[in-house]
Amino acid sequence: MVRLAPMEETEYRPYIERLIRTYAADHVRAGRWTPAEGEGEARKEVERLLPQGLATPNQFLFSILAGEPESVVGRAWLAVEPRGGFVYDLEVDPPHRRRGYAEAAMRALEPIARARGADRLGLHVFGDNVGARGLYRKLGYSETHVIMSKPLPE
Repeated sequence: MVRLAPMEETEYRPYIERLIRTYAADHVRAGRWTPAEGEGEARKEVERLLPQGLATPNQFLFSILAGEPESVVGRAWLAVEPRGGFVYDLEVDPPHRRRGYAEAAMRALEPIARARGADRLGLHVFGDNVGARGLYRKLGYSETHVIMSKPLPE
């Protein structure tokens, strides 16, 4: 159904810029960062994790390919770290969502992580991302810790 291909350099920069914007917005919405600091903080985290871009050791960025003819429907970022494999990002482009591509991509990442020495696969998902949380539970992931917050009335 899907194939993961190493991300091409031409796709990397647009992907990273989009990732930084969405990651910043997620953290602003969650209350971790203010709107003024969001993109700067997100950029620092991404640059810390990918100091050499696509050539960063133990970081694997993929294009998710599907269809006939085959085309890019999304992207995935897998890291293999001492704690195991970690999926830093999974993105399916809006016109291709709800077709099983995210599930298939997550399943395709498992043998890649195992082949690189990982004995487990972890990820982070924001609490308000109900669809993603449902997908990950369906795939056998369980919550390892939960942080909750509540806005206080003025």
